[in-house]
Amino acid sequence: MIESAPAPSAHDESRSDNHHPMAWEVNGGPDADSFRAAMRRVIGGVTVITTRHDGRPWGLTVSAFTPVCMDPPTLLVCVNSQTVTASDISRDNRFAVNLLSQTQLHLSKLCSRAGEDKFLDGHVLPQSCLPQRVIMPVLRDSIVTFDCRASDVRPVGSHLVVVAAIEGVLAPESRRPLLYGEGRYLRGVALDDAPICQRASA
Repeated sequence: MIESAPAPSAHDESRSDNHHPMAWEVNGGPDADSFRAAMRRVIGGVTVITTRHDGRPWGLTVSAFTPVCMDPPTLLVCVNSQTVTASDISRDNRFAVNLLSQTQLHLSKLCSRAGEDKFLDGHVLPQSCLPQRVIMPVLRDSIVTFDCRASDVRPVGSHLVVVAAIEGVLAPESRRPLLYGEGRYLRGVALDDAPICQRASA
């Protein structure tokens, strides 16, 4: 059952402001630990970048993916510069961004294991099933895949910041997205469904 918290009274707000200083769970400066703890609170979709490594599909789960602009269609990803994926992108300037559905939890875990092979044979669609303009590996059951060409690759600290032009977009019928935040995998519930849940639980 979903319940709403009672609205605070004016007296409660005044008392909180005047007599109870804020207790910060994270209270730090520009240090990596504070930034990491804060970013754990960001909830977003799960992204796997696919490349070709030794002629085979390879994947890496990343946390930094964002659209840049619609005209021309452009996105940005950040990849640890010590990874195979970073080497593949630097060499070929081509990769795909796959946004995962809830049925692909195992792929996210597979592609996030440091120091292990992340070949994805058997998890990608055959090239014969794809439009000719899409040349990079497309994961089965993803909610959307962007076939990309890197236009600007810059080292920033431990990562490569990759700005890429979108060469192709593939999206099947609607699927439920896989989410991640607070150090665990999550699934979303539309807020419009809340009244229905309340009635069903009453």
